[in-house]
Amino acid sequence: MTRIKDKSKIIKETILKQISEHGEYPYLYSVIEFGFYDNYGLPLPPSHTRKYWDRYEVEKTCVLIRNLLKETFGITGVWFFMERHEPTRDRFGDEISKGRFHLNIVATSIDDDAIENPNRKCRRLWMSEGRMGVPIENLVYNDLDQLKLELFDACCRQAKWVNRYKYSIKTQWIEKPQDLENVVFYSLKDYEENGKTDFTDIVVFNASDFYKP
Repeated sequence: MTRIKDKSKIIKETILKQISEHGEYPYLYSVIEFGFYDNYGLPLPPSHTRKYWDRYEVEKTCVLIRNLLKETFGITGVWFFMERHEPTRDRFGDEISKGRFHLNIVATSIDDDAIENPNRKCRRLWMSEGRMGVPIENLVYNDLDQLKLELFDACCRQAKWVNRYKYSIKTQWIEKPQDLENVVFYSLKDYEENGKTDFTDIVVFNASDFYKP
């Protein structure tokens, strides 16, 4: 058991080290849940929503979101972690089916120039709906960092699984090394807790900017 814990700690610290050495603070942290309703509040068909349990389909969405973020803002580092919702259990507490996936995303910051001198893809986002359905360009922001969060969310919502409803995506800044450690270790908690999930089941390597040592 001690050896397993040591391995878990080494792997988590290695992942954290690679992320922390890639960029500068602040980082971005986003949680994405896939909606069961479209942007008009209508239920999505089971043929669509059943993909939320399909690892391959979820990984494809990760790659799409990664490409959107890089092409729109020039973000240099993005890392995806897949997490399952709680499983469905019977009245005896036995698992009937596994929970659907949602995503934890860590990303390097958006440069001011990407917002002040936006490219074509970024300019298009200004017309997207922000808070309370109001176009982003018509909203009032306290500072540039608040606007960056709004545009980051709008960019991710271009993936059809992430609808416009507020609960589908929540993004915040990671200001300090301890906060980054907390986020990364939280995203990998299933690897540590249940002993059945490997870190390769959590980290989406083909959509993340890890390098080989």
